[in-house]
Amino acid sequence: MFRSHAIISATVLPLLAIALLACGNTNPNTYRALISVSVTPEIADAQNYPNGQVVFTATGTFNVSPLTGPVPSTVPYNGQFGVANPVKPVPITIATIVATGPSSATVECAAGATGTVSVFDSALANNGTSTTVSGQGQLTCP
Repeated sequence: MFRSHAIISATVLPLLAIALLACGNTNPNTYRALISVSVTPEIADAQNYPNGQVVFTATGTFNVSPLTGPVPSTVPYNGQFGVANPVKPVPITIATIVATGPSSATVECAAGATGTVSVFDSALANNGTSTTVSGQGQLTCP
């Protein structure tokens, strides 16, 4: 009789310990990986926004529920916005980021600048590699 209890204890207790450890994980992002990033608006004309400032927002698609949501600017994702200004013989600054928030950036055209720039957000995939996922929108300045 003791022998069957010992076998059950040797089998069940380690499984119970593993289950309890898994339940104790308080980081909801441990197994969540970023698959893609979309930036909205996809296309914006600064003339249609107050003071020519456009708020771009990054939304991520993830591998587990919730499947979509903001791309956090904190680790593990570390989402960061940028503006790809043209690099001609002389770099031209058409637009700059004037403010950031959680998964958003306010972009403003430089005074007197004309042209189109890409506004992008890049973040780590959080899948155990250094893979970066990014998405982009477009801003036209007068």
